[in-house]
Amino acid sequence: MLPSDRRNLEKISLKLLSASRTSLSDEQDEDLNTAVLKLLQCSASSCLRYLYPPIKQCRSGHCLCLSCSELPRPICPQCSTPLIQARNVALEAIATKLLAACKYRSEGCPEAMPHGYSMLAHEMQCHFRLHSCFAGKCKWTGTVRNILEHMESHHRERVFLGSEKVFKIKKINNREDMDMMFLFSCEEGDFWVKFIYSKAETSFFGAVQYIGKADIAGKHRYRFEIKTSGDESESLYTFSRRTHADTTNFETIFNNHDCFWAPINIAKYFAENDVLSVKLNIDYIGN
Repeated sequence: MLPSDRRNLEKISLKLLSASRTSLSDEQDEDLNTAVLKLLQCSASSCLRYLYPPIKQCRSGHCLCLSCSELPRPICPQCSTPLIQARNVALEAIATKLLAACKYRSEGCPEAMPHGYSMLAHEMQCHFRLHSCFAGKCKWTGTVRNILEHMESHHRERVFLGSEKVFKIKKINNREDMDMMFLFSCEEGDFWVKFIYSKAETSFFGAVQYIGKADIAGKHRYRFEIKTSGDESESLYTFSRRTHADTTNFETIFNNHDCFWAPINIAKYFAENDVLSVKLNIDYIGN
């Protein structure tokens, strides 16, 4: 065992003892698990992530998370000594035994699990995670249960109550870049709806994200439809798929063309008086 390992284990043993006796006034309200977790934070003051295998360390024994240990300069951000190749297997063993609360616990998340990749994956799609407002200058953040209230209070023109809407897109024959985003709130839940025109790709794109748990997103379907009616026939252009999880950004969705996609020649064919009507419908379809 490296001297630094022994020092860290001695520190943890002392911490466990003091925590079990609750002898330190500023830690009297912490349980044993929380007290040990605090020792398992990255030594970089700008990081402080919880450590999980592989745990790297410097010659002085300061431990770093994987991200900080792989920075271009392999030196310790706390004492500037070089990092060593040996991993701190003692701390790794302890880290895998501890439970960490989700970082959104204060927002109501009850989850606790071994901190590490499983917790990081959970936090990325936690139902209680914080969402940012899409309005360019708005700095609001909040949980999914507060989104509708915020949008109705500050961006009412971007809120639609219901699951069906017809968009009227003007100037099809001389269309510039366009970017529209709305919040659809209906009985089935809340959804982000984004509809754009890319002049570079000469195409319209549209997609719908379910706001909430990723596994629930697949239980809903969205459908974009454009059509034109004549005296004798009707032409129809549609796209339908399950709603996207809100953890997948719209740029990725559009770049992959995994969405409604209508080239400008299609749009011009269906437009009437230089106006394109696009109908959107969101349905609950279950498993």
